[in-house]
Amino acid sequence: MSEKDLRPPLPPAGPSPDSTRALTRLEILIDGLLDPVGGCPWDRRQTTKTVTEDFLEEVYELREALNEDHGPSVREEAGDVAFLLVFLGRLAERRFSFGLKEIFDSATDKMLTRHPHVFGEEVVGDDLDSFFRLWHKIKRSAKPTAGVLSSVPKELPALTRCHRLGQKAGRSGFDFSSVDEVRRTLDSELQELDAELAEVAKLAKTDGSASEVKERLSHEIGDVLASVVNLARLSGISAEKALDAYNRRFIARFEFIEAALAEKGLKPEQAPSEELERLWGEAKKSLGMAPVPPIGETGPQ
Repeated sequence: MSEKDLRPPLPPAGPSPDSTRALTRLEILIDGLLDPVGGCPWDRRQTTKTVTEDFLEEVYELREALNEDHGPSVREEAGDVAFLLVFLGRLAERRFSFGLKEIFDSATDKMLTRHPHVFGEEVVGDDLDSFFRLWHKIKRSAKPTAGVLSSVPKELPALTRCHRLGQKAGRSGFDFSSVDEVRRTLDSELQELDAELAEVAKLAKTDGSASEVKERLSHEIGDVLASVVNLARLSGISAEKALDAYNRRFIARFEFIEAALAEKGLKPEQAPSEELERLWGEAKKSLGMAPVPPIGETGPQ
């Protein structure tokens, strides 16, 4: 038997006439990659755990394409996410004895249950508050013993998780009464942080151990960050998106500095601090400030 005979069958030529056959085409491709004889040696070694980082990376690349509102990139990156989802379905068949059919049926059944105002007899007005109340009532009835915060994923980025935790607790009545209240809390947390910074400064002048003080410092910095996240949340701003927007502004301004110095044959580390500060001011004036992204109408978590 020749090496050619060991190769798995090729998927049908594209483009597919409809989404059902496009999915079938992708499944045939993945079956070929996972073929125990003629498949890809890398793909055959993957498990439901090893694909985690790849899946996260592809989701973030899709997020970037969506934020840039670039159609061709959205199609490409959504394709990468779809590939990994179908790939995961095949791996799940081996590990858990269920696959895409069960995954898709589970998603459909769950959403049918969560939308009785669309597919059932419930009546909800056009306002989102009514919908959210119904959504969370159904969620709580499905898992009556689960804690309020248990549905917030542990693997979320820290700023987003903090936002979601505050949001969930707030819907249960545990929240700040106003933006002014959380702003006063931030002032209080900053004062506590200043006190810990003073302790660190004292220790720097002695031979004493700073480990305990730095642990307290880390605690206070966490409190300050949480206060900022809640300040953003109650102001209708996503702290995650606001910080991402800042990062983008910082990159653009720093690249402005690099370009200006390159014209003089210099790199940033070769320029005096006064020149860097001056160019930073020029960059801010030249590039302006991007608007802070609002929270937006995200799904009812």
